[in-house]
Amino acid sequence: MVNEELTKKSARLQALLHSYGRVAVAYSGGVDSSLLLRMACDSLGPEQVTALHGVSCLVSKADQQKAAKAVSGAKGMGCGYRAVTLSPLQWPEFVANNPRRCYFCKKRMYGTLLQELTGDDQVLLDGTNSDDLQTDRPGLAAIREFSIQTPLAMVELNKGEIRTLARHRGLANWAQPSDSCLASRIPAPQRITAIMLRKIMKAEQFLHQTGIPACRVHPGMKAITIQAPGHDLEKITADPAAFKLADHLLHLGFPPLPLDFMVRDHF
Repeated sequence: MVNEELTKKSARLQALLHSYGRVAVAYSGGVDSSLLLRMACDSLGPEQVTALHGVSCLVSKADQQKAAKAVSGAKGMGCGYRAVTLSPLQWPEFVANNPRRCYFCKKRMYGTLLQELTGDDQVLLDGTNSDDLQTDRPGLAAIREFSIQTPLAMVELNKGEIRTLARHRGLANWAQPSDSCLASRIPAPQRITAIMLRKIMKAEQFLHQTGIPACRVHPGMKAITIQAPGHDLEKITADPAAFKLADHLLHLGFPPLPLDFMVRDHF
């Protein structure tokens, strides 16, 4: 339900977006950037808005295609769409996977997206929300260095409010679990490789297919950690054999390590 406070925030967001004139949205297909894109189209008109979709090995092909369809499909938002190819495995500072990995990645990514702008009057927007500002996110430093606008955070919209507005605006992905790039599963300082990214992607796809839509697989040196909401972890731990998870991980090439299960309800 959209209450009075949320209605006011929505109006402030529309006014802020309207003031930009022409915008490009750093679009991932997640709820935050989808709402930002939808609101930008509604405030400025689709002809003044472009979705810049960074595609790389860090996001599955299925998710990339779903995100593209949400913008440019028959029932999409109707604004401009451009897939921007990124090659993070060619970035040495990213592959090294030190604690500043996210900063280096965002700096490379947004540097590339800025080069995609058409004219000095087009403003690049990012879907950072107010809750993001309360957590340790090294990538935010890169966003600030490039002076990229973060309208959702500027009007103090949090994650829950964004989902409410997304539902109100008719976005199909309003309840979609939030996610981070596959590289975030690999603990520092273990190097990031294409092989490991593929293993993680396939392991999570297996869990999705077995009825666990929100999950993350973290390969460690002593154990492989499976994160999922509590009710889904109960399904796995109550009858591990039914999921054949350990066998499937071995089949994918993971080492024969014990499985560690961790509840994560905020996806």
